[in-house]
Amino acid sequence: MEGLRLGTSLLCCVISVSVVWAQMDDRYVATKKYEAYKTSVMTGDLSIDWRDFRLAGALGQVSQGFDSQPVHNQFVDDLAAGRYEKALAEAQIVIDRNMANGEGHLLAMTVLQKMGRNEEAKKQEAILNAIGKSIMESGDGASAETAWFTVAPSETVFFMTEALGAQIEGQELVHVNGHAYDKLTVLDRQGKRRVVWFNTDTNELLKERAMHPKVAPQ
Repeated sequence: MEGLRLGTSLLCCVISVSVVWAQMDDRYVATKKYEAYKTSVMTGDLSIDWRDFRLAGALGQVSQGFDSQPVHNQFVDDLAAGRYEKALAEAQIVIDRNMANGEGHLLAMTVLQKMGRNEEAKKQEAILNAIGKSIMESGDGASAETAWFTVAPSETVFFMTEALGAQIEGQELVHVNGHAYDKLTVLDRQGKRRVVWFNTDTNELLKERAMHPKVAPQ
């Protein structure tokens, strides 16, 4: 019996270590995938899988610890004051932290248009459109079954306010058939109140990671 218990304990230990390493490896794999996509975009290839690029950035946590709001606020001040080169540098900071996030590209497009650098602005617009299209094609937002798929709360807000021109009035986290959803009440461009749905499984996964961080075995 002692031998059986020892053997069982060793087996459980091996399984636990394997699970830990697998979960740690998930982030590593996602980061490597993100970097590969980023290289493609930097060379002008926009034919990539943008949903996968966005998901890789989120699961790889490439912008972990970065708060874009102070940079965004400074960008707005510099743009208004005509400090375009400085504003462009600030937009690039946001892009560099996560190229799969639309915010930095919108900032860059805006200031490049102000500078009259229209061809460069069009490139940023093309990236913005590719990101928006990858979200739009994931569903129609009318129900849990046809929810739009976003990879972060900031992406949900950006898509609603910038792509759809809607104002968010309320939010409710809902679980349906094992999936997590943000059920939002919004005012659309026409001033009509409507309910839209976003699949937020990625958010829940990242919350679980934060609550139960994995440490490499010694």
